Amino acid sequence: MTRRADIERLLPWLLSLLAVLVWVGPLQWVSGAVPQISDIPTYEGAYAQMAAGNLPYLDFSLEYPPGAAAIFWAAGVLPGDYDVAFSFLMMVALVLTVIPVTLTARALGLSVARQAAAGGITACIPLLLGGLVSTRFDLVLAALIAWMLWAVVTDRMTTAWVMLALAVVVKLVPLAFIPVLAIVHIRRHGGRDARRSALIGLAVLAVLIIPVALLAPQGLWDSVAYHLDRPLQLESSGAAYLMGMRLLAGVPLAVETSFGSQGLAGGAPDLMALISTIALVLLVLAIALTVLRLLSVQPPSADSALFVAAIAATSIALLVAGKVLSPQFLVWIIPSAVLIGGRFGWASTWVAMVSMLLTQAYFPSLYWRLVALQGPEMALLVLRDAVLIILLALVWPRRGMESQLRDVPGAQARGRPVPKPSG
Repeated sequence: MTRRADIERLLPWLLSLLAVLVWVGPLQWVSGAVPQISDIPTYEGAYAQMAAGNLPYLDFSLEYPPGAAAIFWAAGVLPGDYDVAFSFLMMVALVLTVIPVTLTARALGLSVARQAAAGGITACIPLLLGGLVSTRFDLVLAALIAWMLWAVVTDRMTTAWVMLALAVVVKLVPLAFIPVLAIVHIRRHGGRDARRSALIGLAVLAVLIIPVALLAPQGLWDSVAYHLDRPLQLESSGAAYLMGMRLLAGVPLAVETSFGSQGLAGGAPDLMALISTIALVLLVLAIALTVLRLLSVQPPSADSALFVAAIAATSIALLVAGKVLSPQFLVWIIPSAVLIGGRFGWASTWVAMVSMLLTQAYFPSLYWRLVALQGPEMALLVLRDAVLIILLALVWPRRGMESQLRDVPGAQARGRPVPKPSG
């Protein structure tokens, strides 16, 4: 037991080292071998505006939330070239994702093999998705999601709300996690404690957002409306469905460039975008209601595993039912998808990896052929989005997902029941 405990204590640091080695080694080779489609010029342009004394949302438009602007500024003030500094920040974000994923796997009572797999796969995200992870800031969001999961599993609920608030400041999509987090918090500690912690998270959000809202309300709203107004993006599941119809029945499609990306234009894509939005709302509600129902019949020891599954399902729902599915969005799903318990745990992990490898198979090397609506590339996209739907089914919250919890440091002191190992 002592040797196992020693291994578990070392795992987060060993896997963090693996993440650094992957970043400075194979990732640089992959990035150099394949021409990249990078968002770095957009980020560097925003930094140049801020360095010149201009304020985002007031003096120049920015499509990202204020937290993203802070990341762009941080990369600019670091020494060296902007792209190298930004890549360094994303490497740090990867390490800060690996550590909580590994710690959460341990706190959930997963086997040492599953702990190593969860942290190791997270460390290897650059190999699974390619160079795009160093030219987008989504790893920061993944790190915040991972720390939120760790906080809930170790019953640091106020910390979880703060992590959620910070994640919303970086990207708005974690707003979809609020129902599940509230349900689990109320289940554990009651409504009063949940309200107190939620208000602390709201206060953090207010401190970061309200000054910007007061200074540039129209510019901040425009950054939100920008995403609401976007058409059906080329890689979304709705677009993949229409591409499947084109492959099977020759349905005509037209691609247009707008909002900084490529999307499908016309009546059918517009209708599909509306259907996708409705489906997303229904999926988020269905996941929350499923957790609420399961928590009423499951023992308290199951709530952490159900929460992880619900976050995984919500994250994947944001992909499969969103009208935009940029390739870097797959980074969001890893912190939760590799931590699923029960009989579908390993399957979820493998299918999540396959979805990322299929994404790298067409992006960026074959992306412009996809824009040209070439048959093989459309079929590859349809397959990738179908795999994501399968992954959603695998991680959907259900009975039997909990693993037997061992003694987690601080769990008893925080009032959490630590279940006895079952046969």
